[in-house]
This record gives sequence, structure tokens and C-alpha cells, in this order.
Amino acid sequence: MGLYLRKSFRAGPVRFNLSKSGLGLSGGVKGARVGVGPRGTYVHAGRHGLYYRKQLSHGKDRTQSGTDGEGCVTFILVVVAIGLGVWLFRWLLENPAVLILGIVVAIGVPAAWLLIRLRRKKVIAAYKQVLDAAFVTAQSPPPAAVLSNVKQQQQSLPKTQKYEKTIEEIEADVYQAVLDRVLDDEFIDKDEAATIAAAEQILRINPTIRLRTKKDIFSAAYVEAIQDREVTQEELDKLSNLLAGLAIPQKEVQRELDIVQEIIDTQALRLPLEPLATEELAAPIQKSEDAYYQCSAQVLSKRKSKDSPTGYEYTVRRDGMMILTNKRAFVVGEGTTNIRFTDVRDLDVDIDEGVIEISKVGSGRPIVLKTNTPIYTGRVIDLLVNAQAGEGSG
Repeated sequence: MGLYLRKSFRAGPVRFNLSKSGLGLSGGVKGARVGVGPRGTYVHAGRHGLYYRKQLSHGKDRTQSGTDGEGCVTFILVVVAIGLGVWLFRWLLENPAVLILGIVVAIGVPAAWLLIRLRRKKVIAAYKQVLDAAFVTAQSPPPAAVLSNVKQQQQSLPKTQKYEKTIEEIEADVYQAVLDRVLDDEFIDKDEAATIAAAEQILRINPTIRLRTKKDIFSAAYVEAIQDREVTQEELDKLSNLLAGLAIPQKEVQRELDIVQEIIDTQALRLPLEPLATEELAAPIQKSEDAYYQCSAQVLSKRKSKDSPTGYEYTVRRDGMMILTNKRAFVVGEGTTNIRFTDVRDLDVDIDEGVIEISKVGSGRPIVLKTNTPIYTGRVIDLLVNAQAGEGSG
């Protein structure tokens, strides 16, 4: 007769049985239990000292049919789950305080989260209304008391990353709305300038983004002013007003201002031009020539490039001084580049690149010149070419 030890460990309605045959698992309610072990699946039932045990399958049978074994395991798990549920329900009935606490937590936590979220949205909506009243709909600059109220509202705003992004978007929208309202009549008066300054003081907008927005406004007016290569007094006044009203540092738009001034200077050019003294020239000219303008210049080579934003790149062929006479333009510096006005077919000034492209009769490749004053220089060449053509036709 063999000797064996039998032990069992209970965990609620689930019991683990350890015997010489191996480890078994059983579960159920009082009076009935279904189990699975090394000897197969069984049902154990009975009360008051009388028990009945029915073997449902044997270990050997389980090895013969994997499908039957999986079905039995599934059945056991379902029964165990039901048993755990019944046991947990009875335990909660015996401990009502835990049940009440669980219900309170299950309802209270989501409710508290929802209330906090609604309150935060309400605070943000109120902040948006305060900003609109202070900067967008107001007809005058906000007084100190209003600005103080806005700052107090800012202190009560939620600090989480999600809401900070929403607040940032609201402030950016308000700032854009201020600019749109102020620029509606294309003129910024003192009160409107003060409103912009107050908004920039209160609204927490990235300084780089704020400056770029104002420069874009100025650039749009600048392009409109120079597109016909002429700048009227009205357009000049508008640009000056924008520069002052938006408080744009002059150095940020210096290139645009230089081009505007160059166009204004160009507009004053008329024939006949005033000749330069011979001793002022950087290079000698012919006796039959008169010089009218000179400046530093470069002769460039132009070729297509996928890496350049404009689609072209330039290399310097000659660097020196350019002299414009009544017959030609020439650049002197480690050699000379000559352009006779009688050979000029077309002339184009690229303001963005700061270059002058001169197309010659009988040549498919233009001569590219770069100067610090391409508009002014191009206009002088144009006048001299036309004057030469007039002399030739005469």
C-alpha cells in the first residue's frame, strides 16, 4: 500500500489540491464543486456527511483529445469565475461598508473629474470674454484697472499642458483680432497704437512670432507700394505709419526701407543726366565719352540649382567698379567687361536678388551685374540706352 500526502490551499471559493498524483484545481459554492486534476475532470457534491464524486474524464482521455481538454478547461474557468462572483457578492453583503465605499468611489471620482474639467473650461471661457472686452470690442485703450483684472484672471487659469495650449491659441487669436481691427482703415492712430502696446504687454505671445506677424503686415504694404516701381507720397506715409504704429524696429525692415528710398531717388532721374568729373572716375574713359554714374559692381555667372530657393545660383566672375558713359557700361577689376549700349536688347532688374540682367543682341546668355543699388543703376542704364538709340536714329 502506497503512502501519500494530501494538502489543500483555499483562496475564497477556489481550492488548490496537492497530492501524489499532482496538482489539482477545484472551485464552486458550498455543497457543490467542480475540479480538474491529473486524473481528469470530476464533480464533487453532497451535504451533511454524504458526498458523491463523479469522474468526468481521465488523464489518459485528455491526452487523446486536445479539443475535449480545452473545452473542459474553459468550462472550469467559467464555473470558477461564477464561483468568485458569488463569493464576492456574498462577501460584500456581509461587509456593506466596503460596498458603499466602492459605490461612492465609482461614482464620486468620475463626477469630481467632470466637475473640475467643466470648471476649468468655464474659467477659460471667462478669460476669453475679458480679453475680447479689453482689446477687441473696446473703442479706447484699456485703462490700468482693466489690465489689472486681466492679470488676475491669468492667475486663475489652469496650468496643465493641455489647457496651456488652448490658452495660447486664444491669446494669439485675440492679438490677431486686435491687429485686424486696428488695420481695418489702413491707418493706426495714437489710441490704436496704445491698444496694440497694451495687448503686447498682457498677452503672452512669443516675441519672435509677434515680430514676424508685424513684419508680414509691413511687407504686404511694402510690396503693394513698389510693385509698379513707383512710390507715391500716400504709399510712403502708409509705410511710415505702419512702422511707427506697430513699433517695428527700423533695423528689422531696413532692406525694404532702402529699396523704397532707392525707388524714390530713381523717380527723380531725368535726361539730360549730370556728367561726372573725369578725375572722380576709377578708370579712364575715351575722349568721346562722358561718364554719368559709377559704383562698385560684380559680374556674375548664373546657373540653375536645385539647392537654391530661387532655382538659380550665382558665382563671381569679376569684382570691381562699374562706370556708365553715354556709350557703354564697363566693369574694371582684374580685367574689363564691356557692354555697348547699341548691343543691349533688354534689361531686367531683380529686386529680390539685387541683380541686373542685360540681354545682348545675338547672344542667348545675359550679362548679370550685381550692385548695391540695382534699381537706380538699372534706371540710369535704361536712360542712357534710350538716349544712345535716339542719337543713332537721328
